[in-house]
Amino acid sequence: MRTGLAIRDPLPWHELVLTAELAERTGYETLFVPEIAGREAFSSLAGLARATYRLRLGPGVIPLGSRSHEVLAMGAATVQELSQGRFILGLGAGTPGVGSLDRVRDAVAFVRVALVGKEVHAEGDDESFKLTLDPGPQPVPIWLAALGPKMMRLAGGIADGVLLNWCPPERVSEARRLVHEGAEAAGRDPADVTIGVYVRACVGQEESVALPALREAAAGYVGDPAYRRQFESVGLDPERIDDVVRAVCAVGDAVTARAHLGAYREAGADVPVVYPVPVLDPVSSINGTILALAPAPAVEH
Repeated sequence: MRTGLAIRDPLPWHELVLTAELAERTGYETLFVPEIAGREAFSSLAGLARATYRLRLGPGVIPLGSRSHEVLAMGAATVQELSQGRFILGLGAGTPGVGSLDRVRDAVAFVRVALVGKEVHAEGDDESFKLTLDPGPQPVPIWLAALGPKMMRLAGGIADGVLLNWCPPERVSEARRLVHEGAEAAGRDPADVTIGVYVRACVGQEESVALPALREAAAGYVGDPAYRRQFESVGLDPERIDDVVRAVCAVGDAVTARAHLGAYREAGADVPVVYPVPVLDPVSSINGTILALAPAPAVEH
């Protein structure tokens, strides 16, 4: 079973490396590093590339506007080279508004051309750009964060994968339909677009410990209008935060939590991405969740 992992918390660097190694030994496919307000994503992934050998690595996600298209291409090429072809470029529109879809479309087109060593112009820029670093023969997959229907369709049309967030399995089914619509409209094979979904998880802890942490993690989203619409579209009341948490988070013992991941797979997710929410001792609880939901028994390098 394909399973990804996301680590957002600013663990001490040596602990983050050990956690990445644990994920690799237990069969996780990809490690995403969400870029919020902690470590810078490209430099973190470059360091993790030197500590791993199989795990795919990606920012989950880089918001457009935080870097120029040229810097995005250089960062992607650098980590792709260091990881010997294991990099995934995760991009998000950033602040929503008029023109968001066009900005994403332009960025993806620019980076794709740049990463194959061709000369390219950014929109509104008179000077051309040509990447001098050869990242290797493997193309860099581009995944898009998608919340609304338009972005889901766009991801189907131009991206290699999509990352969904804070949604129950029912929403994944709808997202898959929209992504497939976008792919077919663009003349692409829908099977070429991977559906990934972040699943917040706190496994193996008493509910009296896990639920407050998951409520806190959810609190920043239930008030956002776009996420409220997403919750309401599947019959969830954002004001009933415990209902939201139980619908979208993996909590409880390993059997219960694994069944929750299974529901996402049945709904159409190709890669559920375990997103540990720490409690008590952060490192121990994150690693406990990783082990509880691991796709395979631990093996040594």
